[in-house]
Amino acid sequence: MSRKVLISACVMGQNVRWNGQNKKYDEIRDWAQENDVSLVPVCPENELFGSPRAAIRLRQIDDRVAALMKGVDVFDDLTSQCEEITRQHEDAVGFIGIARSPTCGISAGVKDRGSTIKAAMHVACNFPTTEINSLKSPKGRDIFLRRIEKHESR
Repeated sequence: MSRKVLISACVMGQNVRWNGQNKKYDEIRDWAQENDVSLVPVCPENELFGSPRAAIRLRQIDDRVAALMKGVDVFDDLTSQCEEITRQHEDAVGFIGIARSPTCGISAGVKDRGSTIKAAMHVACNFPTTEINSLKSPKGRDIFLRRIEKHESR
């Protein structure tokens, strides 16, 4: 039975980034096929706002992080959408995000904070997560696969 791994849709070549582009990485398909992994593309931002859309910037405001899109805080909307995606895919065993994404980055930059945060999609997952950059080496792919296997054996 194939393992279900959620993946940022832009990595799969879908033009869902804020600028209507993608960050396609074909080699991930080969890895998935070799390891009986079914990649399921997701994009919380595109589901909520479509593409292209205004860029979303994370910013520290007082004691909270805001996700500003044209000056409007959409942080709660993004968080809820990420939680909904994980509910829809209860059988998923992993998530592969994209670096520097305010929703799918492992360490997303937050202006005026002095540190990064784990973006909403990674927080919503109760299974191993990574970014595609970590999977561009055989060692990185092996580490992620071992994390998935450990999660499955619980």
